[in-house]
Amino acid sequence: MAMPPYVSASEPGTARRPASPRERIHFGMIGIGMEGSGVLDTSIRLPGVECVAACDLYDGRQALANEIISGATGKTVPSTRHYQELLDNQAIDCVVVAVPDHWHKTIIVDACNAGKDVYCEKPMTHKVEEGFEIIAAAQRNKRIVQIGSQRRSSINFAKAKQLIEQGAIGDVWFVEAILGRNSPCGAWVYPPPPDLSPDNLDWKTWLGETPDHPFDPIRFARWRSYQAYGEGLPGDLFVHTLTGIHYVLGVDAPPQRAQSNGGLYYWKGARILPQTERDFPDLMTTIYDYPNLQVAVLMTQMTHQREVTRFLGTRGIIEIYEDGDQLTIKPQDGRDHGPCYYVSSYPGKLRSAYEKQWHAKHDPRMGTGIQPAEGEQTFLYPPNYSEFENHLWNFFESVRTRQPSVEDAVFGNHTAIGCHMANYSYFHKAAAVWNAARRTITG
Repeated sequence: MAMPPYVSASEPGTARRPASPRERIHFGMIGIGMEGSGVLDTSIRLPGVECVAACDLYDGRQALANEIISGATGKTVPSTRHYQELLDNQAIDCVVVAVPDHWHKTIIVDACNAGKDVYCEKPMTHKVEEGFEIIAAAQRNKRIVQIGSQRRSSINFAKAKQLIEQGAIGDVWFVEAILGRNSPCGAWVYPPPPDLSPDNLDWKTWLGETPDHPFDPIRFARWRSYQAYGEGLPGDLFVHTLTGIHYVLGVDAPPQRAQSNGGLYYWKGARILPQTERDFPDLMTTIYDYPNLQVAVLMTQMTHQREVTRFLGTRGIIEIYEDGDQLTIKPQDGRDHGPCYYVSSYPGKLRSAYEKQWHAKHDPRMGTGIQPAEGEQTFLYPPNYSEFENHLWNFFESVRTRQPSVEDAVFGNHTAIGCHMANYSYFHKAAAVWNAARRTITG
């Protein structure tokens, strides 16, 4: 039976309230692409939050930023190609960053050094060593850094955490996560803006420290497909899975080991128009080893598969379906409900004696009886709830109150390292092992 148990769309202690002018948070938006436009639109609709400047290397997205802002507020804001102008702006309390992965570290560190708090889209890093630079910058400057993987603010994952800690499904030593897409958009075959040109895009700056490459609208739009700029399936999708699992099970370190398999099977050749070959696979499976925990992740861009994270315990299963906004718990009692089938190997006389003895010992007696496992329950989101909105709200509340972020740079680094390990294993065709002492991945 469906049971919507949630009262508030926020975690305890974060009830939303109108902010006084003194408490208003003023942020600058850096990156207004596919993800950034949604982040911007959601942020400016939160109480006490105001965008006062926007930055993007493509002029068309600067125009988009003001379309979004004026649509919600009736106002426009200054825009620029130079994010440093936002960091120099004393009216800005924090920046929200939604740019390709290869730019994350530089902007986060620069923002912290400029005294700005930072919300940055996942994954936190493009390279392993970058995470420790970000952590150091945040700690040195006493800045709030929150990574944008919203399952850390999900009430469904919070409910799973509560249930598991209460022993609802016993001990959990295995988690599996599955997601499948079956469309060009789901495989990052995005259509570049038709007017994109070197005149309205600062291509050289967009490349940053990556290898030089001629202006290429395909790379700009589909950067997730290339190792130079993104992290492929792990950086786009695994990171959400790992975030939820780390949160629910209290994991406070990267995986110890990862083994990946997969390949680029479908989204290549004539299916990619124009034909610009991608680096990353369109199918990847990874097995992660943690202390006393195994995690299996399967992601494909060739078949639609409802997204689920499934916690398998000794006394049942918890399933969280992202597209259905629901959590289901399926209890098990872990007992034999009849004589073990192994006794079929006994001679008839021995089998009959064993079965009689088993029933005498285990069958319910009048007035007592074995209590069956509780029935299946499904928990639903409350009306109008959004974990994405809730995650942004938690960030701005941290900026306002100076309380720690729900997904700080240390947490974000653990999940990012997990993503890097999956890719390392795939491209090196070997297990990836995390060396905590050296802060490196080895084969």
